[in-house]
Amino acid sequence: MNDKESIISLLNEFTNPKKMASTFVDNVTPDFLFIRPSGNPIGAKGFEKMISGDIVQEKAEITKIHLF
Repeated sequence: MNDKESIISLLNEFTNPKKMASTFVDNVTPDFLFIRPSGNPIGAKGFEKMISGDIVQEKAEITKIHLF
């Protein structure tokens, strides 16, 4: 698998509702912070708990890649 295929594969895993949280935890740096719409930051493990809890994801998709 070349670099472009690896990136597309990772993006597709991220858009899979069953894999999104684990994809974040497995692929981010230790200092990663997700900035929530409220403006409050959360780490990868907190994001995993948030996504695995009360949030129901209806749709996620990659619509366009502008540049590699």
